[in-house]
Amino acid sequence: MVCKLDMLHKNLFLGIRQYDCNLKEKNFKDLIDIAYKSSPTNDSSGYQTLLFDTDDSIKLLRESFRECCRDYFKVNRDDEVRLWFYQDWIDNPRRNGQYWHNHPCSFYALSAVMYLTLPEDSSTTGFSLDTNNGTIGSYELFPDMMYLPKEINKWFIFPNWIPHIPGQCNSQERRICVGADYQYK
Repeated sequence: MVCKLDMLHKNLFLGIRQYDCNLKEKNFKDLIDIAYKSSPTNDSSGYQTLLFDTDDSIKLLRESFRECCRDYFKVNRDDEVRLWFYQDWIDNPRRNGQYWHNHPCSFYALSAVMYLTLPEDSSTTGFSLDTNNGTIGSYELFPDMMYLPKEINKWFIFPNWIPHIPGQCNSQERRICVGADYQYK
């Protein structure tokens, strides 16, 4: 897939950009189905499942994310992409992943979130200008919290070092999101 220069995106806040994902509705339904059938990865916090290219919809998702990141940096070179599902619901037995964190895999790297489902009684990923190194690992929310828009099937891409806190879901229906990291080789 060739990188399209100057893809349309929406600038949100703190360097976060919203990009459309070019998958078809059938691909999104396939991804939700795969998420429901997945099991959590043992060494991850929360209900996370690493994604590998075992399905065409996952391959297309990976390429969509890669294309958006290449547009974000305006560079096209060898890179690596890591994808995973992060799921939450009211009776989730693994709700231990909702704390401040970042993804410091490389200096020039990006992270992203895409919501596949967002039940009414759920929140999105939060950010705050009041975070610092001591915030990492805590559950504290701040008065100036900023949250990603409640939109599904959109990439929300940001510099990997920015601290963020996952949203929560207080519904029987699952909040399913795709987490992603991008870095140069």
